[in-house]
Amino acid sequence: MRAILLLTLALHGIFPLAATIYAQSQSTDRAKLIEDAQKEAKVMVYVSSNASDAKALKAAFEKKYPFINMEFLSSGKDALLSKYLLEARTGTYLADVYQSSVFPIMNLLEKGLLARYYSPEREAYIEALRDKEGYWNGMYLNALTMAYNTRMLKPEEVPNSYQELLLPKWKGKMGFVLSHTEWYFAMLQMMGEEKGHKYMEALSKQNIHARIGSSLMNQLMLAGEFPLLVSQYPTGVEEFKKAGAPVDWVPLDPWFVYPIGIAVTAKNSHPAAARLYVDFILSAEGQTFMRTLSRIPARKDILPNPARLMEGRKLFVIKPASSAVYNKYNKEMLSYFH
Repeated sequence: MRAILLLTLALHGIFPLAATIYAQSQSTDRAKLIEDAQKEAKVMVYVSSNASDAKALKAAFEKKYPFINMEFLSSGKDALLSKYLLEARTGTYLADVYQSSVFPIMNLLEKGLLARYYSPEREAYIEALRDKEGYWNGMYLNALTMAYNTRMLKPEEVPNSYQELLLPKWKGKMGFVLSHTEWYFAMLQMMGEEKGHKYMEALSKQNIHARIGSSLMNQLMLAGEFPLLVSQYPTGVEEFKKAGAPVDWVPLDPWFVYPIGIAVTAKNSHPAAARLYVDFILSAEGQTFMRTLSRIPARKDILPNPARLMEGRKLFVIKPASSAVYNKYNKEMLSYFH
């Protein structure tokens, strides 16, 4: 029966036999996995995070498994997706593991470019942060909330809800990061399409300062171009605070988060090393290390630093969507704020 299943999957071109064997063998002995990974001696990881994060993860992984050389390619999420899809069209499969926002990962899943892998660590994650079919798992979270210049606004002057942003006093005083399509998703998922579109129409009339780039918008806010950002990563704000910048974030409820996912690619050269790397990232050890990178660990038993980034927050996990829906929402968002 198992042989028939493997043959069926292979005939459908979902993933090659070597990767299929590993994906289907849930009871693979840990020692055997390590032994096979040692023979492969390499894992290639495509990452959409910054290169410094990737270098740090490489050092941590190779310290634990010195017999595996982790190589990585780092790029922005859109550029990385375009590169991988181009490689797939030409039959070039370099990546063993793919790390990015859950939205481009959904694009790869639609195209049959990801392999199932039920990591033994997945039970430490809430259901919203892991694919029920085993194709991806959250590795850390991006939160989205308001941020403000503390020299221009007192804490009691800061809005307590997104509805307050429609008040006349905020006209011309807000910035928006044009690459934050996930925030647009969250608002429409929370409010519903009809109410969400009405809200966006009203917000777009508030003379929003819109640019691409989270860091750029932080810098413009700190320079006094506007006192408030509609959507920003609180982890990035924390980094600016550590450097003494006059900035803070707003602990809103609900607390918008979406996963940065990790997945084993369907066609790869190092299936065992890929799974060993995923296990490491999802383990308590890997997630504790993620915290040192100023990331919000996705694992439910590891709190971020500072803990208030998650502790006491009422989570709203932004639901993944197909590439068609993502492109539609992105186009809508740009029509309002570009």
